[in-house]
Amino acid sequence: MAGYFPLGINHLGKFIKLGSAIMIMGIAGGAIWPLIYAWLKDKAGLDFQLAYFITVLPCYLYILYFAIAGHKVGLKGK
Repeated sequence: MAGYFPLGINHLGKFIKLGSAIMIMGIAGGAIWPLIYAWLKDKAGLDFQLAYFITVLPCYLYILYFAIAGHKVGLKGK
C-alpha cells in the first residue's frame, strides 16, 4: 500500500522537488490548525466540539477528495 507522499509526487517530472517541498509545507502547516481551533474556542466563544468540527472538517474533506478522485487528476491523458 502506497502512502500519500509517493502518490502526491508521482508523475511530476522536473517539478518533483517543488511538489515535495509543497507537500512538506502542507504537513508543517498543520501546526496552524490548533491555533485556529483555540481562537474559535476562546475568542469566538464557540463550544469546543463545534470549534473542533469546524477546524477538522476541511482537512478530512480534502483527504476524502484525494482518496476518491484527486489522485487521478492529470492521469486522464496518460
